[in-house]
Amino acid sequence: MPRIAVLPNTLVDYNAEAWRLIQLDNRAEPKLLLEARSGTPLRFSGAFAVSRDLPETGEIQVNDLGQVLLGWSRQSTSWQLGITLSEAISLARNSRWFEILRFTDEDPDRHEAEARQLGEALAATLGIPFIARDEIKEQEAAPQPVPLAELPLDLGMWWLERTEAGGELQLRRQPRWQSARRRQMAWYALWMVIYIWVALATLGSELGLPNAGTLIPNPDWLPYLALVVAALLLLQNLRQLWVGLRRPNTIVFNAYNKSIRGLRGSSQLWQLSAGGVQSVYVSEVVKPAGRGRLPFTGSAHSTYHHGEINLHLLDGSYVPVLIDQTKRIYPLLPGAVEQDREDGVSALEASQASTALQMAALHISRTLGDLPVRYDRRNK
Repeated sequence: MPRIAVLPNTLVDYNAEAWRLIQLDNRAEPKLLLEARSGTPLRFSGAFAVSRDLPETGEIQVNDLGQVLLGWSRQSTSWQLGITLSEAISLARNSRWFEILRFTDEDPDRHEAEARQLGEALAATLGIPFIARDEIKEQEAAPQPVPLAELPLDLGMWWLERTEAGGELQLRRQPRWQSARRRQMAWYALWMVIYIWVALATLGSELGLPNAGTLIPNPDWLPYLALVVAALLLLQNLRQLWVGLRRPNTIVFNAYNKSIRGLRGSSQLWQLSAGGVQSVYVSEVVKPAGRGRLPFTGSAHSTYHHGEINLHLLDGSYVPVLIDQTKRIYPLLPGAVEQDREDGVSALEASQASTALQMAALHISRTLGDLPVRYDRRNK
């Protein structure tokens, strides 16, 4: 059975009867992402269905499949292999085509033969046509992408901007985040000193402690409880210090090598490849406020209690990129209209983005090669 590696952790094996997309993991058993067999529906895993906005049933009947398409994308510098769907399924997901896999490389000739081989084998297994499109035809047929809001974007404690070279997107933490943490640590340190001073002064005093009006059985425990509280405040300060040293203050998204790097100063804390990411996942907890107006701006607004941007990996895990727990009023983007959305997860298109956080996720997606963007909204 021929096997072709698509990514370091993804391969395809196929024969005349079956075509399978498999995800590898050194720490677990291989996972079957998608399987095509002659005369049976196209089947796929739950994670694959979510990342491609496919039916939750985990299968599509062969008569709902149109063609296997292979095309070169200059924007993402990759060969993309996918399948067109019937009109009924396309209307439900607002897209006629879904991607199965991609070969990413600056040189379009390097993986063309492998991509065509996999596409022809998949089409033969499913019994549907195979069509390969060159770059010129693809560019003529592809609709122009909806323009995104201009950078930089203010995301509260974060700032999203493009570097001068233009090939990198930077998410930088605002200096006031570190200032707020230092003030909090100073406040904890002050109360720790007060508790220690009160406890030592009480233990060294000859005055008796009150034996009524306290919630503890023995008033002699009070000085020791103060020392315990001081120890807890010390642990909290040490935790704040540790978290501050381990969290990146800059996250760089590189459009050329499709990588994501977490930096603290000039030191790299972690790095990911966009090939291992299935989608950009943006979450918001929202308290709708109708068509109210912000003072001096006249913009409609809602109260956002929590916002996150995460990278959803192929293995189903998430890598946090931005977490904003501040409760504040976010104005809508200029010209945006508040979308009447229900609770739940849905695909996010550029034409639907109404907040800076949603727009930031779309910028990240395009920088990494047009990854799918999933929007998780929770109305409070």
